[in-house]
Amino acid sequence: MLTAVVSVLVIMGCNQASKRDLKDANKNFKAANKDIKEAMTDADSTAKETATADWKAFKASSDSSILALNKKVDTIKVNIAAANKKNKLALTEDLKKTRQKIDTLQAHLDLRDREFKKDINSYNASMKEKNESFKREFKHDAKELGSALKDIFKDNVK
Repeated sequence: MLTAVVSVLVIMGCNQASKRDLKDANKNFKAANKDIKEAMTDADSTAKETATADWKAFKASSDSSILALNKKVDTIKVNIAAANKKNKLALTEDLKKTRQKIDTLQAHLDLRDREFKKDINSYNASMKEKNESFKREFKHDAKELGSALKDIFKDNVK
């Protein structure tokens, strides 16, 4: 009888210990899950801050590039005024087309800037790729416009 009582007490004691271990494991799991969520939030926040800083730097650089292109257009206008009447019309038309392309480039940049500001809260890898793609295209287009401005007088000298 004594053996049966001791056996029941031992079994109950082990059962209590395993319940305690289960509760401790549950607490540890919840704490780890909370830590992971906090780490993900911190990483997400850091990625957004980095992306925002990178975009602001790109936007500032792009705005100054467009300003430089507009200054070149103004300089070329002065040179066109001094050109002979025959070349003046063609040069003015080329310059007008280039100015329109610069304005379009500025409009695309402004549109992408608004989209970036709107979408930054849902920042993810696809948005990062979209930004990088836009930056590559923008730099390429700005470089082409710069070359076109340099070539305006070259085309008409031939």
